[in-house]
Amino acid sequence: MTRRSARLDALAHPDFRSDLEQIARDTGRTDQQVMRDARKYLREMSAKPSPLVAGFGGWAAGLVWRRNYRKVHYDRRDLERLAELETDHPLVFLPSHKSQLDHAVLHNMLWRNGRPPNYTAAGVNMNFFLLGPIIRRSGSFFIRRRIGDRPVYKRVLRAYLAHLLEQGHPVEWYIEGTRSRTGRVLPPTYGLLTYAAEALWNDRCGDIQAVPVSISYDHVEEIEPYVAEQRGATKRRETFTWMVKSILMMGRDYGDIHVRLGAPLSMAEYFGGHAEADRRGMVAALGTEICSRINRATPVTATSLVASAILGNTGPLGLSPVRLGEVVDELVRDAGARRLPIVEGLVALDQAGIERIAGRLARRGIVTIDRATSGSGGTSPTYRIEPDQRLAASFYRNTIAHHYMVPAAAEVAIASAARVTGNSLLDGLDHALRALHGLLEADFFLPDPGVFAGQVTSELTRRVPAWESLLLAEGPAAVLDRLRPHRAPWALRHFLEACWVVAGQIAEEQSGRPSDTEGLLRSALERSLAYAGQGRISAEAASLPLLSAGFRMATRHGTAATEPGSTPGAGALATELARFLESIETPERTGLRPVAG
Repeated sequence: MTRRSARLDALAHPDFRSDLEQIARDTGRTDQQVMRDARKYLREMSAKPSPLVAGFGGWAAGLVWRRNYRKVHYDRRDLERLAELETDHPLVFLPSHKSQLDHAVLHNMLWRNGRPPNYTAAGVNMNFFLLGPIIRRSGSFFIRRRIGDRPVYKRVLRAYLAHLLEQGHPVEWYIEGTRSRTGRVLPPTYGLLTYAAEALWNDRCGDIQAVPVSISYDHVEEIEPYVAEQRGATKRRETFTWMVKSILMMGRDYGDIHVRLGAPLSMAEYFGGHAEADRRGMVAALGTEICSRINRATPVTATSLVASAILGNTGPLGLSPVRLGEVVDELVRDAGARRLPIVEGLVALDQAGIERIAGRLARRGIVTIDRATSGSGGTSPTYRIEPDQRLAASFYRNTIAHHYMVPAAAEVAIASAARVTGNSLLDGLDHALRALHGLLEADFFLPDPGVFAGQVTSELTRRVPAWESLLLAEGPAAVLDRLRPHRAPWALRHFLEACWVVAGQIAEEQSGRPSDTEGLLRSALERSLAYAGQGRISAEAASLPLLSAGFRMATRHGTAATEPGSTPGAGALATELARFLESIETPERTGLRPVAG
């Protein structure tokens, strides 16, 4: 990394000059005025990397994450493979975004292995006193979150990114665009991804290797503000004071951090020989594939299993240590049988380790430990999660829920097979799977329907080898009984519940009135909170991000339109969701109706 290569004029390319002249004509301004704005925007966004500051930043980043965490686990062989890839083509690192520490963790990991820092897209809100100049000189470039109608700004950003890739610099940005408040990988954003693709199509570079990166934490420091924001609170503003307070509040035992690099993806091979019009349509599919690879690389952690086990307990009493150990042990064995990615040491997790994790969650207020007097005169603890803490616990469950979509879908589809009148049970199963795929595909990055159905069939055969014969001979209940312990109640139900609430809310909107998305979601949040208090839905379904996912689902199904006649579609979606929810074993829930009322 040299000053000269980092500061080459990104605005000198002939295509950029031509585009700027066109913008000037379209906006009625002079070329000089438009170029003046372009230079101003470039100064605002561009990185000014210094090897000295970048090295200091890499070292300081390690000091920051070590305030809360013991170790970062990663495979050095993955970095060695990347070193081979980048000899010919630039790398684009696309991490998941669970914490403000993500960049520090990745920066420090690269620095410790002798790699240059990535040119990293940072929100311009991070360009404040002290921190801004340091991270700018460590390789970060600042971009505005809301560009609006600023064609010059968009063109400068596109030119700057193309310049970095043309020079062969490694670049990094968060594919989700923002931090996930729920623990799930969010749908991808396409702005920078499209600009990178355009650099490839315009022959600014021969290929770009997209590197999916999963960053997972045993415990996340920001859980409390995440829960508040899911309940409708305003996001806290990042300032110098915020930064100092955040660092001073560190010093807790939050366990370890786990970085996994997914399989790199050649963008040149992905787009292949398609015409540019077709390639532009493929950018969305590329973003989905990157998110899917992040999900596949994300490991199952001990904290996620303990939280899932306690969340999945539907009884009136908490889980005893022995029962908690049995549930977690079954999940660990299942992860091994399904060859899921797991963190180091998970297979060796013992009863004492499980209780330590539950205790750590209890110290954060997420888990409640009740101590009752046993028959021998001692005390026997039980673990449970209060309704107001289920959203916090669900963050950890949601980080691995995607690994359980196939078994969860298998259970729901089997239970729904007999609901399709006039069809055989196998036809009903196929119908249910296709409907479930349509509902879950975008948010869980599922493969195409045929592949997904094949995965479900394979999972059913693994767990119940003669499931087809059993289904036809004895019905769905017999197969469901053999599929225990069920995954859908804790991995899928809360998501479908949130979508059901939104679909019902849309169905009750007055037909034809202009849609106020924010107002609709606020009303849906109020409704979901009321339903959770009544025990009609799980407490973790009352979440603005999940309700937003439900709104996107309704939009994909054409039921969130503003034109008259959209209500029946929303009602049909709510009915379909209600039927699937009724197929999930929920003995403690009653009163679920097709349309929220």
